[in-house]
This record gives sequence, structure tokens and C-alpha cells, in this order.
Amino acid sequence: MKVARVCAATAIWFLIGLSLGWYYTFTYYGRTGVPMPTLEPCAALVLYYFSVLNVRTEIQAVHWMAVFPMAGALWAFALQCVARYQRVTTPAFTAAFLMLACASIPLALPAPFMTWVAGYEPESGFDVTRMYMVALRRDNQSPWPTLTPMYLGLGFLSLALQLYAYRRLYPIPAKQAVLHYLLSAVVLSAAAAVIGAIAAIPMRFLLE
Repeated sequence: MKVARVCAATAIWFLIGLSLGWYYTFTYYGRTGVPMPTLEPCAALVLYYFSVLNVRTEIQAVHWMAVFPMAGALWAFALQCVARYQRVTTPAFTAAFLMLACASIPLALPAPFMTWVAGYEPESGFDVTRMYMVALRRDNQSPWPTLTPMYLGLGFLSLALQLYAYRRLYPIPAKQAVLHYLLSAVVLSAAAAVIGAIAAIPMRFLLE
């Protein structure tokens, strides 16, 4: 059961990584793309950029996908660590990891559509080669005006579901819950930066 939960949560985060990977590829993050309102995708960005590698885009794509389940696991772990510090009863890690991942499913929903758009050509329809070229940033696909509002809407829906899942996992008084949540967010951010920076050292030695 524990292994099944971890596998299911990891699969969801891979799909979210794919979906947001397309979004940031289309919008060229830093110009028109925006971070999502939930914590795990932001932590994934921190993990990625603190461990960024000067390697082939194929390896960068794998690197990008890998940081999302890591960020999801870090968030569940940060919540547990702070709860124990506050002497709050903690749920099983695997249950929390899966429940929080399920709450973020809205961000994964555009993945199939975005994959199709990445490979779409008006003259010939869907082309797998073009999809790979866009994924590896050797070609581009222009964003449309409603793309960012769509992702932000799904992000805020995920945030609402995450807060609901959090209250189910940690049914503690409101004031204590706010402090627990904020402290956990700080722990998540710090852990993502430190882990990313440390992981970059052997990865650069082996891959660059």
C-alpha cells in the first residue's frame, strides 16, 4: 500500500511537471510565464534553478521532470517535521504525499492538450518530431492570450484543494494551523534551495 501511494503520487507529479514544462516552454518563463500559486511547483523551480546544469536539452528535460515529485515529497516532509516540532499529531507520510498530490491534479489536466498543441502544424496536423523539437527548445510554439489565465485558474483551484487536503491531514486549531503552514513553507523553500545547491555539485561533475 505504501509503495502504491508513493508511485501514484510520483506519477501525478510527473504529469504536473510535464504540463508546467509545456507552459513555461510556450511562455518562455521570465517574460510572460508566471509561477503557480501552490507551493510545490514553486519549490520545484527553486530545486531546478539551484541545481541547473549546462548540459544537452534532453538531460535538462529529464532534470526538470525529476524535481517535481521531489518537491511534492519535500512539502509532505516539511509539514511532518514542523508538526512534530509543534507536537502535533502527524499523518503517515505516504498518505500525505498522495493526498497533496491529488489536490494538485488540476495542474496536470492540460498536459495531453499541451502535448498536442506542441506538435501541431496547421498544414499537416500533429507531428511527433515537431513536438520533440518544441520540448527541447529547438523550435517554438507561441502562447495564446488565455494560456496564463487558464493555468492560474487551475493553480488557484489546486491551492483551494490543497488547503482542503491540509485541513483533512492536520485538523488543528486555526491559529496553530496558520503558523504550522507558514513555517512549513519556510522549511520547504530553504530545503529546496539547499538540496538543489548540494545536488548540483556531483551532477555537474558527472554530467557537464
